[in-house]
Amino acid sequence: MNFLVVNPWIYDFAAYDFWLKPLGLLYISEVLTYLGHSVTFIDLLNRHDDDLISKYPPKDKKYGTGKFYNEGVEKPDILKNIPRKFKRYGLPLKLFESKLEAIKKQNKVDAILVGITLTYWYYGGEKTIEILRNIFHSTPIFLGGIYSTLYTKHAEDNFSKFGVNISPGTGMSPLKTVLEALNEDTTKLDNFNWFEEIDLTYDFYDSYLTYVVLVSSVGCPFHCTYCVTPKMWKFQYRSTDKIINNIECILKKRPYVKDIVFFDDAFLLRKDIKELLKYLSKFEVRYHLPNGIHARRVDDEIALLLKKANFKTIKLGYESYDFNIQKGTGFKVTNNDLVKAVTCLKNAGFDMNDVYAYVLVNLPSQNKNDVIQAVDFCHSLGIKVNLNEFTPIPGTVEYEELVKKNAISSNIDPLLLNNTIIPYWSSFGLSIGDIEEVKRYTKAKYTN
Repeated sequence: MNFLVVNPWIYDFAAYDFWLKPLGLLYISEVLTYLGHSVTFIDLLNRHDDDLISKYPPKDKKYGTGKFYNEGVEKPDILKNIPRKFKRYGLPLKLFESKLEAIKKQNKVDAILVGITLTYWYYGGEKTIEILRNIFHSTPIFLGGIYSTLYTKHAEDNFSKFGVNISPGTGMSPLKTVLEALNEDTTKLDNFNWFEEIDLTYDFYDSYLTYVVLVSSVGCPFHCTYCVTPKMWKFQYRSTDKIINNIECILKKRPYVKDIVFFDDAFLLRKDIKELLKYLSKFEVRYHLPNGIHARRVDDEIALLLKKANFKTIKLGYESYDFNIQKGTGFKVTNNDLVKAVTCLKNAGFDMNDVYAYVLVNLPSQNKNDVIQAVDFCHSLGIKVNLNEFTPIPGTVEYEELVKKNAISSNIDPLLLNNTIIPYWSSFGLSIGDIEEVKRYTKAKYTN
């Protein structure tokens, strides 16, 4: 069969290409190819799309990151009162339409797959599917991803007007749903260890790539109260030889790639992490860990192995300065753990300009002083801070508690849970004034 796979636009108040690649859709596309199907892939967030850069050359920033092409758009009614500009991030509308028209002329498309990651990005998916349906009037469209999994009923109701089939779940579950709906054989997927056997080749991109994103593991054994990952994925990791072979294949085809990003939720928790790090050092690339590694697992040996392998960006999960919040949200890190991790990274020779700690802002149990203390603490250690504004996610302890307290409705529109705008309307957490003050304080701290 001929599949069209589309990574949708982002409609939001802010978005930036911090190594964003649609891993779920890429894995699905690789498996479809493995099963013998044909895949045409459109990534609307590809800043280096050949048709885009001829008119809007991208300006790459540090380690291949950069700004998305964007255009101002009208806000949905529910966000009309938010005093910020709303934008569409990704390829221009006309360019997307021209690509679709060309595909329609070339081949019959049997089915279209779209995936939405962040729940409050569903509006961008809706606008993407609206265009798809205008051009492919009767082609089956299937919607998967994190949004569809966490907000299945909302997705069914919201996308019914386009005749979209909702395919929730993780791993091969949504793909099985798609193939069964198309009367295709799925027996090859039974007991198929896709994560071990399938490489991310990036062959679906014809354009230049400033970086590639991989995952060496999925899931996380911790159960933090604000995180839904453990409920979606059982923690498992790919064998070292498969990871190394995957990188070798990518670099053989694209020897110019200099930045490889691991987007694991628990990179350091695999039992053979030391072996993996030793093998990674054979490649002349820079590695990055943007997803918050476990500070408690960083010791002198791990830090030296990370340095030898040429890891650059290190982001440590820290979240809060307050011991009670640390304990109450999962107890995966303490202040002493952070001190030890930073000391080991310093001793290993890391550039502290590339070492960050994630500090949560606006947790329901949090006050402004906790955030300021966390910023001061990180600054005293000589590392940078990433302020990470809290978003309530269905299935988490924090979300359920807010529903019980009537702070949010159980059927709240996901658009309102965009962490950028929560302080404008919510009765929990910090005020917009407090959050702006914390941001100004942090900026001044690291400017002085």
